[in-house]
Amino acid sequence: MNFRNIFKTAFGLCLAAGMLLSFQSCNDDDVDGAPMISNVRLLDPTKADSSLNAAEPGSLIVIQGQNLGSVMKVYFNDFEATFNAALGSNSNVIVTIPANAPTKAVDAGVSNKIRVQTKGGEATYDFVLSAPTPVLSGLYSEFVKPGGNLVIAGDYFYNIKSVKVGTTDLQIVNSSVKQITVKMPATAVSDVITVEGEFGTVKTSYKVNGTEGNLVNFDIPATSWGSEVCWGAAPIVPATDPAAISGKFSRIKQTKLPATGYADAWVFSTCSFDFKLAAGPASERQFKFEHNIAEPWKAGKYDITITAGGTEFNYSFQPWNSTEYAATGYQTNGWRTAVIELSEFKNAAGGSILDASKITDLKVLFNTPDVAIASFNGSVDNFRIVKK
Repeated sequence: MNFRNIFKTAFGLCLAAGMLLSFQSCNDDDVDGAPMISNVRLLDPTKADSSLNAAEPGSLIVIQGQNLGSVMKVYFNDFEATFNAALGSNSNVIVTIPANAPTKAVDAGVSNKIRVQTKGGEATYDFVLSAPTPVLSGLYSEFVKPGGNLVIAGDYFYNIKSVKVGTTDLQIVNSSVKQITVKMPATAVSDVITVEGEFGTVKTSYKVNGTEGNLVNFDIPATSWGSEVCWGAAPIVPATDPAAISGKFSRIKQTKLPATGYADAWVFSTCSFDFKLAAGPASERQFKFEHNIAEPWKAGKYDITITAGGTEFNYSFQPWNSTEYAATGYQTNGWRTAVIELSEFKNAAGGSILDASKITDLKVLFNTPDVAIASFNGSVDNFRIVKK
């Protein structure tokens, strides 16, 4: 890089910092004076006049004061934060509070202080790190065998006091800020999951191992004459199979799958059947099912068709088709719950389902329209539509 480019880059950083925070300068004009912290505020320019004496880990803040131009280290409760000194000035330091910095109620003996070290010395500022109410974003699998591990995803899982299914306490296998693994009871159970932490309680809106909104689970009849499905030759595996998660399931385990697009051995469907779903628009519902992809999946798709009020609505499930799995392919760690907004199912005109109670048919087809597949090992179970 030549001198002109270096100068332009440095000038750009100064200009950006000035526009964001109205910094006094991008020079280290008084770097050796003793630092002083006078205020802490959010970086958000709409809240530039706000003063903080507490914030949650992960917040982006501005430390204001004097002689901060030579800042070398910033600590929150003695936990070091990373920052870009080039965006600071003699009177401002921009820093993100580390997500795993210790908080007042979670960790005993915290200092409740910000500490800034510069070439001219050290300054401290009274500041409390508080933790937000826990957030439960989902279960890796909403169906778990008796005695199996249930994985709970979310955030702010600080100092977890208990995890329960219904009123039964579950053994916590391991826990982090974003994930909890617990052991289910030795006997089968279906109930909501409740997580109680230091800063609040959160629970699922649905039951683990629940059958609400069932369409096809290969155990409960989905026809008026008592069959699991109406037609299609996709294999139905007995509940005694070691891979079963909640009774019988369907599995395609095959090599050299041709690019046929349709094969009777890859499809199952109900016929016109009253699923007794509650009335309500698609925007209020989610389509869920469990899937177990035992080897990397890189081509093909599950074409899922729902008939409602005599009109077909379609969705193609192909999670491998993303930048995340482009190189490795998509594979699950055992059974995993797929959650699809029911409004994502579209008819030929691009419309969504108007009334869930009008749903009368489900068809699931594993489809290889474009390319032959050397090997595929995928299982599905528990197709259902539930309220959010």
